[in-house]
Amino acid sequence: MLKDKYCVVYSRFMRLIVMSSFSFVAKILFLLVFLSSFTPYEKKSESNFVIDKSTDPDPVSYDLFPVNVIIDGVGSFDLDVLYTDSNLLYINIEDLFRALKIPCTTGLKGIDLDGFIGNEQQSYSIDFAKGLVKVGERTFSAPNKLLKESGSLYMESSYFAKAFGITLDFNYRSLTIKLKADFELPIVKQIRLEKIRSNISKVKGEIVADTLISRDYHLFKFGTLDWSASSFQNWKGGTNNAFGLSLGTELLYGEANISVNYFDRYKFDNRQLQYQWRWIDNDKTFIKQAQVGKISVSTISFINAPLVGASIRNSPTTVRKAQGSYVIDEITEANWTVELYINNVLVDFTTADASGSFTFKVPIVYGFTTVKLRYYGPTGEERTEEREMNVPYTVVAPNEFEYGLSAGVVQDGDGSLFGKWDFNYGVNRILTVGGGVEYLSSLANNGLIPFAKATVQPFSKLILNGEYAHGVRTKGLLNYYITKDILLELDYAKYAEGQKVTLFNASEEREAKLSMPFHYKKVNGYFRLDYSQLVYDTFNYNYSNLMFSASYKQFNANASTQINWVSEKDPFITNDLVLGYRFRNNYVIRSSARYNATDSALISFSTELEKRIAKGYFSASLQRNLQSNDFYLNVGCKYDFSFARATVSGSQSKLNSGTSISARGSLAFGGGNGYIHSNNNSSVGKGGILLYPFLDLNNNGILDKGEHMVKLTTARISGGRAIFNEKDSIVRIPNLNSFTSYLIEFNDNDLDNIAWRFKHKTYKVLVDPNQFKRIDVPILSMGEISGMAYMEKENELKGIGRILIKIYEKNSDKVVAETLSEYDGYIYKLGLKPGEYRACVDLEQLSNLNFIAEPSCRYFTIKASEEGDIVDGIDFILKKNKE
Repeated sequence: MLKDKYCVVYSRFMRLIVMSSFSFVAKILFLLVFLSSFTPYEKKSESNFVIDKSTDPDPVSYDLFPVNVIIDGVGSFDLDVLYTDSNLLYINIEDLFRALKIPCTTGLKGIDLDGFIGNEQQSYSIDFAKGLVKVGERTFSAPNKLLKESGSLYMESSYFAKAFGITLDFNYRSLTIKLKADFELPIVKQIRLEKIRSNISKVKGEIVADTLISRDYHLFKFGTLDWSASSFQNWKGGTNNAFGLSLGTELLYGEANISVNYFDRYKFDNRQLQYQWRWIDNDKTFIKQAQVGKISVSTISFINAPLVGASIRNSPTTVRKAQGSYVIDEITEANWTVELYINNVLVDFTTADASGSFTFKVPIVYGFTTVKLRYYGPTGEERTEEREMNVPYTVVAPNEFEYGLSAGVVQDGDGSLFGKWDFNYGVNRILTVGGGVEYLSSLANNGLIPFAKATVQPFSKLILNGEYAHGVRTKGLLNYYITKDILLELDYAKYAEGQKVTLFNASEEREAKLSMPFHYKKVNGYFRLDYSQLVYDTFNYNYSNLMFSASYKQFNANASTQINWVSEKDPFITNDLVLGYRFRNNYVIRSSARYNATDSALISFSTELEKRIAKGYFSASLQRNLQSNDFYLNVGCKYDFSFARATVSGSQSKLNSGTSISARGSLAFGGGNGYIHSNNNSSVGKGGILLYPFLDLNNNGILDKGEHMVKLTTARISGGRAIFNEKDSIVRIPNLNSFTSYLIEFNDNDLDNIAWRFKHKTYKVLVDPNQFKRIDVPILSMGEISGMAYMEKENELKGIGRILIKIYEKNSDKVVAETLSEYDGYIYKLGLKPGEYRACVDLEQLSNLNFIAEPSCRYFTIKASEEGDIVDGIDFILKKNKE
């Protein structure tokens, strides 16, 4: 019973609590509704007139200090702000808009601003006298949001979001403002467009710099040397030795290279001697390139011997990208890096997979083009040979005409004469036509081969090429991108009956290729299908290859199937599988197998283990051939010294054994102060740059007597590596491609003295062949000034901020620098060259403020000094103009 009574009391108590709480909440809600009916925040009429009835109190006092404004993707800048005692932040409108590149113009009386925001149709105006802000068709009343102080116009930070869509998030502790906008700011658009133009310039081979260094020409200048030596010992067949020597010079204003290769088991002949003179000047009009010596020419007729002669062309060696691309797929060593050069300019690089396969998406460029591949091993080894590829398309810019003329003697033992003239003309953006004539004296019918060709590109994804060589062949090539990356290539050639110009004895050749790269999460790879058919009088020969390559993290795999068949006979099918894995401790293991699918038999298998070190590798491989019942075991190592690359290996098969040793290196002379640059790669045909940074006290750009060099630790160069020597201050940049422009950049922050400045920040340097090119890099020692801007009130001086000081040359009205006084009146400016100047308070600001300055200008001199001259006492006193 006591329990029931307790329950009743408890129930009544809880009901009272709940009802009291409900009543309290209801009263609060009623009070809020009642008050809101008397304090509307905005009232919008049909005329889009917006009235702000904020009751914020007028600011009584404030602090003036700088803050850092941060914009994602742009960077940051400093801005002076006012912070009131009521915790309101006021932003200088002119300074903010000018930093954001938003047009902003001040009225005649300095109390109104106007311009446009977002686009020219979205104009704005700010009238401080009336307290109105108008943006487009909307008008805001902001009596407590606008402030004028010391001639500068300020607006409360939250009002920027309401009127202009610019949000300012202020952090008082870090004194930073994060700025965001609901439209693309002009500064963001400018940076975006600059990046686009920069990318286009890089693709076109154009480099923007403030200083251009052109070619230096010499009658003769010796500079580079390559050497090589190798020996192979066959334990059952004797020893083979080979030696090579190449010299690189500048001769008669052009690049001259000569090399000789000697094999002790063969009689020396002129094929072991290579020599060539090359001249390039892309600024010329009629002849931009010339070669003399053993030249390389793309020919229709088959020539199996060196060609000694000369050639000239009017096409430049720069890379000017046109629309479209084509694919190169080749085979090299597993995991080797391959570089693609167009007109001796590096445009791309890739890494071969576990089977050595690699592909390039080659951009089509305007004009005559040479394409080369250069190979590098996983640990830095470089193959000396450079493969020159046949370019299937020639595209010339509209209304441009290019020609080439070559002639020489073929070293075939008969002294056959060769000559070729070709031209290309850009009819319009879609069509390029060309033709010419080729001559070879050893051919029948006078040896003349007239030819014509055309390239049609109706749109970027499709390109067609046709060629007709009289009495030899008719050829067509189609290149079509089905999607962005899936490429279909169709190639067809029909040969004239009985032609002896080429070694090709089939009547027709048909090829089709489909390549498709793919990317899925962390898996990258590509798929390729090739088919070719050779048509003879009595049978057809067919070949097809299906390849799939993929990589995932450290794992790499390549699988391919080759099918060969003749007419209706049964096909012969082989499968290849290569697997590779790279361990984190620099071990690499690769295994491969070849399988005869026709006979259901394993042909061969192999395993290779490689250990990579900092400057080389050790490797061991075993290959087993089941068909010949033989094996091949190889153990080798390679090491890169600074001056040479050395390799040693030993091999063992079922019937024979052998060892080999080789070394190669190069020297580049003329590196300054007797320095000779040694390298384990080739130096012949390349050039270098010598940078002489010095303190230019008399500002004449020349390293004079009494001026000393400055030691640098940083220099950025596109496509090169700078070497800093502890023994001197010369910066050496070796191994650069001749006749190619490189961009060198400097940063003032890398200098040891804060008063020092680079006279030029960026250099575009055209590299001279087979030599180091000297460039003086002047560094200026700048001066600084300091002082105060005071405001005189009731015979008392107080520092005043945001006073604009303009600095002129002494007897000129040219403004060389300007600065604003700090919030406490402090004036400071660094970066003035030695000379005579005058500093003046800005007359327009004085007029807007109705102030006068005493004195109106101060004259001073910056003296030449290694540490930078310092001038203080640049003081100004501002007073109210009583007139």
